[in-house]
Amino acid sequence: MRISMRLFGFTFMLVALWQCGTTEVIVCFPQECTTKATVKDLTGLDGCGLVFELEDGTILEPEHRVYVQPPKPEEDPLFYFELVAGQKVVIGYESSNAGSYCMAGEMVFITCIKQYPAGAAE
Repeated sequence: MRISMRLFGFTFMLVALWQCGTTEVIVCFPQECTTKATVKDLTGLDGCGLVFELEDGTILEPEHRVYVQPPKPEEDPLFYFELVAGQKVVIGYESSNAGSYCMAGEMVFITCIKQYPAGAAE
């Protein structure tokens, strides 16, 4: 019994690691929400909309992708999240090569987003 469980565990880990190199969307090392940000409304600037302002003043422009079919929440969490100006959030992100008319900050793809708890210490 012990040998078969070890063999199963080893096989499972091997298959899971092997899947990391495929072109399918498989989250092997998920991004975590660790960056505090405030949603800012920059619609007054040409081509701008809602952006994220980090605690150090850095502006991040979220990439909004267009889909034929809606993505799964883990594939594009921002697709399912309603942004509101002034909202406090915690995000995870990666740099994006997408273009922007706004040019207020770095373009990023949001990999994780959560509402910042109302009672949490700043």
